[in-house]
Amino acid sequence: MIEHFSHGYTTLPVAFLVSMTGSALGLLLARHARRHDRLRRRALWLSVAAFAIGGTGIWVMHFVAMLGFAVRDAAILYEPWTTALSALIAVAVVACGLFAIGLGRYTPPKLAAAGALTGLGVAAMHYTGMAAVSADVELDYHPGYVAASVAIAIAAATTALWLSWRLQRASSMWLASAVMALAVNLMHYTGMLGVRTGGEAGEPPTGVDAVDLVFPMAALTALVLLFLVFTVVMVPTDEEMRADRHLASLQRRTTDRPVAGRRPPRY
Repeated sequence: MIEHFSHGYTTLPVAFLVSMTGSALGLLLARHARRHDRLRRRALWLSVAAFAIGGTGIWVMHFVAMLGFAVRDAAILYEPWTTALSALIAVAVVACGLFAIGLGRYTPPKLAAAGALTGLGVAAMHYTGMAAVSADVELDYHPGYVAASVAIAIAAATTALWLSWRLQRASSMWLASAVMALAVNLMHYTGMLGVRTGGEAGEPPTGVDAVDLVFPMAALTALVLLFLVFTVVMVPTDEEMRADRHLASLQRRTTDRPVAGRRPPRY
């Protein structure tokens, strides 16, 4: 028998809160990226936003939710390198989507293409993470649930990219991050409902127990969240950026103004 909440329902709200926090921080960082005209600066901030949304909002949510996954009377282990690969996929595909929307001219067809690509990447992250699962029973997937989870991932990714480009108010971003977290959780548990068990596996499971990964993952997540929160807090406000531009303009005018009594050289 498959259980998705083997440690109780605690994993569900924790996964939702982590996903919501990462998504909110990513949206705030993406808003700051839109303020910059220089592509290099914008790309830098979009990269950090992708790290927040893809790494914390999506992948950490997947890891927390998987803590509740168990098969009765079966051993479940996780291959660390494949698990790490799924995290890299999450960050990379979100970065590609944000770059497509944030570095060029925004158009609805571009949003649809970027959302589809990012959604497929998020689904690839999920099933790569599932490929890291090693059990002493065979695990199969119902095609209908797989298709539904991919469709939800595309819809969630498109919504996330659209919100990252459109939203300006911080209060709206927290509401939007709750919607994003709900969509990400829905995608995950839809895919997990399609998991089916078969007979005994031909080889014994290899890897590490999920419980052994809890402490290092919790410590890493806490450090990442602290870094992202510090980055968001240190981001200058619109008023501060306007004041800096005004001061720089005044300094350029003062530098370019000729000194009184001195004639410009003749050539």
